[in-house]
Amino acid sequence: MSPSPALLAARRDLPEPTHPCIRCGREGVPADAGLCEFCNPLELSQPSATQMHGIAAVGIILFVVVLAVAGRAVLAGTGPFSGRLTGVSPVTAGLSLTMVVENHGRNASATTCAITETPARIGSPTQVVQTPLIPAASSIEFTTIVTKFGTMPVELAAECQSP
Repeated sequence: MSPSPALLAARRDLPEPTHPCIRCGREGVPADAGLCEFCNPLELSQPSATQMHGIAAVGIILFVVVLAVAGRAVLAGTGPFSGRLTGVSPVTAGLSLTMVVENHGRNASATTCAITETPARIGSPTQVVQTPLIPAASSIEFTTIVTKFGTMPVELAAECQSP
């Protein structure tokens, strides 16, 4: 079954698909070209889709590498950290914890500590607390409130993150 002549005529009257210029953003660039006539006045060969995607992929990979190097430079000399609970008391909202956290690194830093019940059970709650800034090669004592363990004192342990 062949299409009717009216349908073929309607298809011929549709506008050609276009997209914006990849360099300046001007609309109306034909689908088989990447640059408009202003950005490519001599109609030189256009960059292929593979070239454009390759350039984008290399840029993304380079950006991730730069972020990794910058992150490593920022985190160098922080930690490791060790933490212990020195007191647990009930309060209206949950439990008040007194913690001592030590920074064994060369730089001042804050960290997070995971508070868990001891002995640990599968499915038992965990709450993460943020420490204040801990000076290099020293420790701090601070108090925080946790809400995931109820209001009755229970045996808890703290495990602090190291970068």
